[in-house]
Amino acid sequence: MPILKLTAKLTDGEGNPLSGKTIEFYKSTDGVNFTLIATKTTDTNGVAEATDEVTSYGTYYYRARFPGDETHEASEATVSYTYSFDWEQVVQMFMQWLPWILLIMLIVLMVSLLAAALG
Repeated sequence: MPILKLTAKLTDGEGNPLSGKTIEFYKSTDGVNFTLIATKTTDTNGVAEATDEVTSYGTYYYRARFPGDETHEASEATVSYTYSFDWEQVVQMFMQWLPWILLIMLIVLMVSLLAAALG
C-alpha cells in the first residue's frame, strides 16, 4: 500500500516563507468530513511535511490548513488522491512468471505421462 508524502508551503503575501508556523493536515474519504492526521511546524523554507499510508482503494482528500495567527490570516488547500487497482501491473507480473508456470506445467505433464507408461 502506498505511503503518501504531504507537503505544504506557507508564504506571506509577497511570497516570503513563514517559518515556525503550525500546519494542520487532515484526511477525508468524502471530501466533506475531515479528520486531523498530523500537526507540523514549518521549517525555515516555510515547508511542513506529513505522511499518510493509504490502506484501501478509493479516493482520498487531503487538506493542509494554517489556522492563522496575530499577523497572518488563516488559509488552506485541499487536494485529492485516487488509489485504484492496477490491472496493467497484474498483467505485467503474470507475463514475467508465465515462462516458469509453463515450465512447471510441462514437468508435471512429463512426470504424469512417465508414471502412466511405467505403471
